Amino acid sequence: MYLSAEAVLNAINILRAKVHTFIGITFVACKHYGLSIGSEEDVSMDSLTRAHMDLHHRVDRRSAYYFQPFRGAAPWWVVEKYPSSGLQAMNTQTFKPVFMHPRATRQWGFNSAYLDQMVNILQKRNVASRVPADALAVWLFKDTDIGSISQFEDLVQFFFAEYKISEEEKNRIFSERSMDGQFSNSAAFSSEPLEMTSVIRALPAPPDAQAEGGRTITSLRLANVGPAREMKLDFGHHLTIVTGDNGLGKSFLLDFAWWAATGLWADREALPPNTDPQLIPEVEYTLSGTSGRLSTFLARFDHRNSAWNRPRGAMTVEALAVFSRADGSFALADPVRGRFNQSALATGSLKADEVWNGRAGLIEGLIRDWIRWQTATDKTTFDQFASVLKRLSPEDLGTLIPGKPVRLPGEPREIPTIQHRYATVPVTQASSGVQRVLLLAYLIIWSWQEHELAAKQLDRTPLRRMMVVVDELEAHLHPKWQRIVLPALMSVGDLLSSDLALQVIAATHSPMILASLEATFDPAHDVLYHLYGDGPTVKLEETPFVKYGDASGWLTSPLFGLRHARSREAESAIEAAKHLQLGPDVSREEVAAVSERLKLHLAGDDKFWPRWLYFAEQHGVQI
Repeated sequence: MYLSAEAVLNAINILRAKVHTFIGITFVACKHYGLSIGSEEDVSMDSLTRAHMDLHHRVDRRSAYYFQPFRGAAPWWVVEKYPSSGLQAMNTQTFKPVFMHPRATRQWGFNSAYLDQMVNILQKRNVASRVPADALAVWLFKDTDIGSISQFEDLVQFFFAEYKISEEEKNRIFSERSMDGQFSNSAAFSSEPLEMTSVIRALPAPPDAQAEGGRTITSLRLANVGPAREMKLDFGHHLTIVTGDNGLGKSFLLDFAWWAATGLWADREALPPNTDPQLIPEVEYTLSGTSGRLSTFLARFDHRNSAWNRPRGAMTVEALAVFSRADGSFALADPVRGRFNQSALATGSLKADEVWNGRAGLIEGLIRDWIRWQTATDKTTFDQFASVLKRLSPEDLGTLIPGKPVRLPGEPREIPTIQHRYATVPVTQASSGVQRVLLLAYLIIWSWQEHELAAKQLDRTPLRRMMVVVDELEAHLHPKWQRIVLPALMSVGDLLSSDLALQVIAATHSPMILASLEATFDPAHDVLYHLYGDGPTVKLEETPFVKYGDASGWLTSPLFGLRHARSREAESAIEAAKHLQLGPDVSREEVAAVSERLKLHLAGDDKFWPRWLYFAEQHGVQI
């Protein structure tokens, strides 16, 4: 079990109002260490408190500041030298009577009357001497797997044991409870790891806050390349979604977006049509850095060598990238990991079979890695994988849960299983929809794990941005799954890292995918593009996101262009009925004939019937 973001934020508010910084940092750090009482020992108090703050107060990896939620003179965010400056002054001056500490030495120990001294100092400063143990425990274990604990009182007892809190300390200092009663256990405890991003976004920004992520792709312009003379697309900071009829170039656009962003082709190099030699095919793309500075690059096609020439010094996105293609293959790009093995990622492409079974020198494959993660002593990666699967699970099947591996006839390996509402099945025998989501979830987890490992080996900070490109997102998915998969996919970054920003670029034909965004689409960060035929040409234009309500509203919107969300025969019958209703001279026979067509193709409760029944009765036709 884990603590929820809501519980952590509630605890922070309580601590800020009731708990002094000395208790929240120095005292608990000393208790966890096991500092002597009534005698001195050789210990660096600065190092002790710094180690404690490194473990518990580094909540935003983008910042060099510590976050401190406690009451006192210090602000919400304190500088790196705080343990040896402000906190040291508090320990050696304000709370000096609590300790035995000869001046200018490393000798420290609690005074025999340390509790009396602490209570006396706090009371003189008009600060409560009784600390809400449950709120403090939530703060200390906010990003820890707490096992089977699902009650505040059990969490408090866990805190007492881990921090060696004595019975006298429990009675005199930790006797208060503030969480239980105003915050339910069911809302405080979760089976999913804490999404620290949800906590960070609700906190005051650190003084050194910067724009999230590194270089990201912001625009793409194609000229004399695809089905249109020119197409320009400005990418959303979080989501870019492209819709349109078959054959107009959605996949083509995604392939070029991938190449512009990563410098790699997902499969074969996309070649322009060999038409007018006077027309020069061009790809222009723009990247944006953390400072907001834009860098634009122009690539031209060399007809003589039949290849695209990227300009000298052209940059790529500073992001881990995953591309799920419509044919079931995938592509990967990692600027950090590529430093170790550039040849392995030279094509940037993985066939579906390679994602399942591996490719020598690059990837072990889902089947081997799943078993390895599941049987490892450290379950962190496996827990992340399970959390991503849970987030991407459909309504009809229920939560997708990794089951126990099995052996199958003729198969020398153990095969993972997936458990859902109706069965537990080997992953190799799961439905096409389940398999596609399993592969996507696996590659997201695997690529992030490998990225963190490579960054550690190179002594670099992991990148803070991931780009996920998905073509035909709805492929193999039931409508119930379609209406949750994109919002779920956009939220998985929080399960990998608290400071990981996700940019999703997706193409779809599905009205359910678009309807699913009505609650989350943010015009400040998200964009919707429509690719459509205009006579003999193809056009790409940004379209305002409008809430059409249900899927039928989307089907009859300009994006899909259906007159009616019905069969073609029903549409034809309704259009014939409308023509009669608008006609100046209509015979009873014509109305009767159209009525028969309507009865044949429309449901009995179709909303068109009331309008037609009155008209038919006026012309002597009873239905």
